Amino acid sequence: MKKTLIALAALAVVSAASAQSSVTIYGVVDMGIAQLKDSVSVLGTTGDYVKNGVQQGTLSNSRIGFKGTEDLGAGLKANFVYELQISPDENVQALTNRLATVGLSGGFGAVTIGRQYSPYWVVQNAVDLVGNLNYTPGYVVNNHLVDSGRVSNSVQYASPSFGGFSVIAQVGAGTTGGGTEAANGAAQAGKSFGLAGIYGAGPLLVGAAYNDVTNPGANVGSMSTITGATPYGVGGSALASFGSGASAVGTLVNANGIIASNEVKVWAAGGSYDFRVVKASLAYSSLTDQKTGGVQDLTSKGWNASISAPLGAVTLAANLGRANVQQADLGLDGTITGYQLLANYALSKRTTAYATFGRDKTEGNNGTELLVRTSTAVGIRHTF
Repeated sequence: MKKTLIALAALAVVSAASAQSSVTIYGVVDMGIAQLKDSVSVLGTTGDYVKNGVQQGTLSNSRIGFKGTEDLGAGLKANFVYELQISPDENVQALTNRLATVGLSGGFGAVTIGRQYSPYWVVQNAVDLVGNLNYTPGYVVNNHLVDSGRVSNSVQYASPSFGGFSVIAQVGAGTTGGGTEAANGAAQAGKSFGLAGIYGAGPLLVGAAYNDVTNPGANVGSMSTITGATPYGVGGSALASFGSGASAVGTLVNANGIIASNEVKVWAAGGSYDFRVVKASLAYSSLTDQKTGGVQDLTSKGWNASISAPLGAVTLAANLGRANVQQADLGLDGTITGYQLLANYALSKRTTAYATFGRDKTEGNNGTELLVRTSTAVGIRHTF
């Protein structure tokens, strides 16, 4: 009898602990059939590069994640998130960290440590009605994101909501040759600071954000001020087929990577309003890339306007945007205009069929057309 009571008491303790903590497994599998096309025309050289096939992650990158919380009592909770990107269309998986944080939350807000979204990304994502289509051109404001909008080795504080208003502050430690600790006064590469304020009440949402990265080097990832990546096919044998003109296009498209930077500063503002029948948003972003060696700054400014309309199980959305880039020392004065079209059909709460189209046009000095990028895709996304 005594042993039975002891066993029951132990079971009660285990049950109580289980009731106070939880772990959730979640994820996304997004697969489709797509065509990506780049048309290059520069310095008298023209050429097309077309890529057809199965593509993952048109709407959302495929992923698997684990998140959990533990009730510590007195209103205090411990929380963690660990999210990995997966490639369901590949034979070999190269898992990479999307998010990885641990922290505490309570009436004071939340403090998290690890790899997490930057405040800049949070604001931009909040007003993007089309969904930041990963492989679809057209959302030009998103080209000012640093390191895909995620900051490693960072500490963040998110305040509670005060009448609909909340604040996010984040500091990223950067790296030192692959490490995260600075020894003997070693210079940190990619140190960052981010701040955002967001107000949401009823159908209205507005926000503003600022991001500052010092000595970015290669540690903040790929950051383009004109479009999301260099032209498809630029490099290797494809470069030879395009001729010398392709290099000029790559120079303009990734102008900020030509000369090393001392500091990159980005700020953004945007808002959205839900009219029920239709939802509309507007976003603006400005980037200043301070160069080394006395070279003049590279600057870029852009805006995007989005609209979405729910029609039963179908949601239609569209986006229009324009951005510029200027760098006096390189003689750059380029612009990009883009748009996106999206149709979603909700097969269930977790499964969506979709069709997308996007187009970017990059122009150099005097309106010279350098690159036209288009993307067409149909697919299915399932969340769990």
